[in-house]
Amino acid sequence: MVDSDPARKETPRERLRHLYSFMSRRSFVAHRDELVTAGFPGRQINGWIGNGRLIRILPSTYAFGRDVETRDAAWRAATLAAGEGAALIARSACEKWGVVRSPEGIPKRIQVGSPVGQSRRLHGKSRALRAVEFTVAKRSFEPGEINRKDGIPLVNPLLALGEFAAGESDREVRFAFLEACRLGLFGRSDLERCHLNLAGRRGATKLRPYLALWVPELSRVRSVLEGWILLVWHARMLAEPQLNLAMPQVNVKVFGVEVDFYWPEFGLILEADGDAFHSDPVQKQIDLEKQRHLEAHGLVVLRTTFREFALDPDGVVDRVLTHQLRGGSAHRD
Repeated sequence: MVDSDPARKETPRERLRHLYSFMSRRSFVAHRDELVTAGFPGRQINGWIGNGRLIRILPSTYAFGRDVETRDAAWRAATLAAGEGAALIARSACEKWGVVRSPEGIPKRIQVGSPVGQSRRLHGKSRALRAVEFTVAKRSFEPGEINRKDGIPLVNPLLALGEFAAGESDREVRFAFLEACRLGLFGRSDLERCHLNLAGRRGATKLRPYLALWVPELSRVRSVLEGWILLVWHARMLAEPQLNLAMPQVNVKVFGVEVDFYWPEFGLILEADGDAFHSDPVQKQIDLEKQRHLEAHGLVVLRTTFREFALDPDGVVDRVLTHQLRGGSAHRD
């Protein structure tokens, strides 16, 4: 309860201070039921709504002092307004997990799943949320499907990816999957459960090929390009088992410098040069000095850019294979 001493009546200033403390732990957004449960009287809540201390932003959902200004506040408001047990789903969940790029500021669309009521749309009541498209899908969640991130309920990363995949291009699905790998959001046991959970769901057809190519090394990548290279390499390993290809070591130190991919049995290194980062003249000079250092130790250093790999991924893999088959024996320990 807000007032722990029934013999003493709080002053308006004290009660307002308690309200501020309560709201500050919730991105300054709360549902009316939360306020009542916390001990704030209904008459007091109505008074704060009347004098502008609480601003109605969605049905029965309020912001403190000012309209919502952040994505977290908007996401939280949507899950509160959608009912008990609601959570972000699909693209909205992917955006919160950080695997999908989204513009700064409040999203134009927020997707929520809720076991309460029917599928519906919510309408923003404040200026900041009036233009946002809120969609609530009727959903019953199984145990383990909902996580929390920064206090916001959302479906787990793999379930979010499966829902996201239903309406997105293969390129967008691959990017989101590799970002999830880079961020270490799931492991082998999660994949096994995901295959079962995806049965019959929209988006499963697009996501499953990437799940099948998952390897632990994907958790060591530092860019989507590195992850993409690993996916294509692993696909070649599966398609041509007679070549007995080995998975490279990823982002390891070799002779004192870090390299992207390293096949020690062939003395071979592949560097993945992201266009934005490695187009910098200073970084190019650093890359050149690192390559000379490695070559001085008898290693072969190959390079590829995002643009080159995107245009011909199999061609880059073929180039690595050619060096392995032609010159690997000279570098074996």
